[in-house]
Amino acid sequence: MDSSPVPTGGRILPRDRFDITSSWAIATKPIPPAEFWPGRCLIWEAADPYLYLRSTPDNRIVAGGEDSGLKDADRRDAAVPAKAEKILRSVERLLPGRKLEIDYAWAGAFAESPTGLPLFEEIDGLPNCLAILGCGGNGITFSYVASEIASQWAKGRSDPDRDLFRAT
Repeated sequence: MDSSPVPTGGRILPRDRFDITSSWAIATKPIPPAEFWPGRCLIWEAADPYLYLRSTPDNRIVAGGEDSGLKDADRRDAAVPAKAEKILRSVERLLPGRKLEIDYAWAGAFAESPTGLPLFEEIDGLPNCLAILGCGGNGITFSYVASEIASQWAKGRSDPDRDLFRAT
């Protein structure tokens, strides 16, 4: 992994403060609405590797997981077919009796902080710039907290939750 710093104005955010994780996902071909689970709610299987499933308005299942520490983008992308098949088999074990076919498959990378928490930092040399770096799956979870902290910061006020996310 490249550990050179990332320039952001006069401030440097070191790359080595984050780990890169690769993740894979699929979208099935549409299935009959009656074949979905009750409520079509998000399913998160907290196994290792984890599996998540959600439904789309056009009656597809989007599922993903199979995360690994693979950092090379070419190797990550080359693993898409095999990882997609693994994810499909996991979905079929969880939802037996459904005829599911992969329509789309993809991979991506995301950053994880050592604490699993996002990073909120003002950037030296860039007035009125607050970097909010969500990390891992928690990046989405913490986006609401980030919006509250950023809103108070923009008004010149302090938010008591900001101290929870100070870099260690």
